[in-house]
Amino acid sequence: MTPSTSALLRLLQLSDSAFPTGAYAFSDGLETLTVRGEVRTAADLSAFLCGQLAHGWGRQDAPACALAWAASAAELADLDALLTDLKLVRGPREASLRVGANLRRAALHLWPEQLGDLPTTRHHATSFGAIAAALGIAQADAVAAYVSAWLLGRVTSATRLMKLGGLDAQKAARLAEDAAQGCIEAALEATPDDLGGFSPLLDIAAQEQGGLESRLFQT
Repeated sequence: MTPSTSALLRLLQLSDSAFPTGAYAFSDGLETLTVRGEVRTAADLSAFLCGQLAHGWGRQDAPACALAWAASAAELADLDALLTDLKLVRGPREASLRVGANLRRAALHLWPEQLGDLPTTRHHATSFGAIAAALGIAQADAVAAYVSAWLLGRVTSATRLMKLGGLDAQKAARLAEDAAQGCIEAALEATPDDLGGFSPLLDIAAQEQGGLESRLFQT
C-alpha cells in the first residue's frame, strides 16, 4: 500500500459518520427550525446549509480546521481559545468541545504510534486538523473531508426531523455544493483574524433547542 493510499484510508475512516465522536447527536439548530416550520422542504434545507457554510459554522470551524493542520502547540491553544470566545451559544460551544474530546480519544486508540506526540486540542475543528496532519493527510483533503462530514451529517439529521426522503435530502446537499466549495477555499486561505461569522437566526435557534418540549438532538 502506498503512503497516499494509507493516508486516504485514514481520512475516510476519520471523517466517516460511524466514527465514534457523538457528532450525530447534534443538529446545529436545525431541529428548532423544523419544529417552527421554517425548514420544511429540500430547498429550505439547502438554504440552511448554505447559510451555515457561508456565515456560521463555515466561518469558524472550517478555517480553524485548516489552521490547526499547520499549527504549533501554542497556536493550537490560541485557536481553541478563539473558538471558545466566538461560539457565543452554550450548546454549540459545549458540543464542539465534547465531540473534540471524543475524536481525540478514538483517534489515539486507533493510531497510537502516529499520534503519540499529538499536541493538546479541545474543539472538534482543531482536533480534526491536528489529527489529520499527524496521520499524513494533506491539508486540502482534510478540510474537504471535514466540511463534507458536517454537510452530510446535517443532511442525515434532516431525514430524522422532516418528512424528507433520502434522495431529496441528498439533493439539498448537492444544491449546497457551491457553498461548500467556497467554504473550503476560504478556509485554506484563512488567518486567525478571518474567523468570525454572523448568523444570529441560527444562533438563536441553537439556543432555543434546549427548551423544546421534545427533541431528538442535544443542540
